[in-house]
Amino acid sequence: MDRVGAAPRGIVLSIGSELLLGETVDTNAAHIGRSLAELGMELAGVRQLPDDRDLIASAFREARATHEAVLATGGLGPTHDDLTREGLADALGEPLTPDPVLEAQLRERFAAFGTMPESNLRQALRSPSAEALPNPIGSAPGWWVDRDGVLTALMPGVPSEMRRMLAEQVAPRLAERLSLAPLHVRSVKTFGIGESAAADRVGDVLSSPGEGVIAGIYARDDGVHLRFSTRGDSRLLDAPFERAVAALGEHVWGTGADELAAVTLATLGRIGVATLSSWEADTQGAVLAVLSAAPPVAGSAAYVGGILDAGGASGPPVADACLQVSLLPQDANGRSRVRVAVSGALSVPMGELRIHGSGPQRLRRAAFAALDLVRRRLAEPQS
Repeated sequence: MDRVGAAPRGIVLSIGSELLLGETVDTNAAHIGRSLAELGMELAGVRQLPDDRDLIASAFREARATHEAVLATGGLGPTHDDLTREGLADALGEPLTPDPVLEAQLRERFAAFGTMPESNLRQALRSPSAEALPNPIGSAPGWWVDRDGVLTALMPGVPSEMRRMLAEQVAPRLAERLSLAPLHVRSVKTFGIGESAAADRVGDVLSSPGEGVIAGIYARDDGVHLRFSTRGDSRLLDAPFERAVAALGEHVWGTGADELAAVTLATLGRIGVATLSSWEADTQGAVLAVLSAAPPVAGSAAYVGGILDAGGASGPPVADACLQVSLLPQDANGRSRVRVAVSGALSVPMGELRIHGSGPQRLRRAAFAALDLVRRRLAEPQS
């Protein structure tokens, strides 16, 4: 397991048959991956497991033999198919015994709701090597096991409970026990250019970003993103970042943590538009969803809401400007066109854009295409 100079490796075990049946999307693994990268760890893999005690135990044995840290989510509930505690105890060769402190905490928690079901006592079981991790917003305590040179954490499957436990309990323990070099990241975000075309423009910036720098390019609903990262000096990212921005020019709408909706609202605010509403057709409310989720930024136009045209007589909320978006049907090749205009105190003549994608992705891309068109038009020199 010794890899000199490399970041410590972790693996995520996502436990629950509902994941394998497609009934639940595993957002926990994605969040853990981001968190570990920021912490300075390498996520080497994610494995999804059914509610099977033997399979869970085998997975813990394999993971603990090849990784510095094993993070598991799910299977800590009170029912018969919550078997993560049992699986890890089997892998460790340790018995499960009732923890009177955990039992008292559970009974106190349930006192406000009435009698505690006896099945919840399973959540008070603990193996000798495990330290209980508090869960202030749920009934399932986590586990922390530091044994045999491997760190193992059990966290609830409920995303809100998992995220809080990871941030408050697990991440600090990982940072204390492991030698971690934080990952530095700089990203360039574009719209209106395809992934292959963007790669051609930046040339060897992707293949040769510099010593100690890793480069990647990804297609997202809000465009194509370039990502440069290093565990060395953050200044190593300056040169490839600047070269990419220069090469991609007018297609660049943001960097880092920027969001396209927030960038467009900020652009509107700078030219004196205080409020924005929206009208959209055949988008299933994608424009409203994207704009309403934009983080507030001082000086930006405020989004006051919108309407999804379903043939009714009502119009959008009163605002300084109204963003109008109409998504046209797909052609035989799966392409769609989006018509976009802005009316009111600010006038942007109707433009038409082509987008690709299907399902929810197509709808979101329509919304982002509209926002990017407005951003570009406002960036053009005014006569």
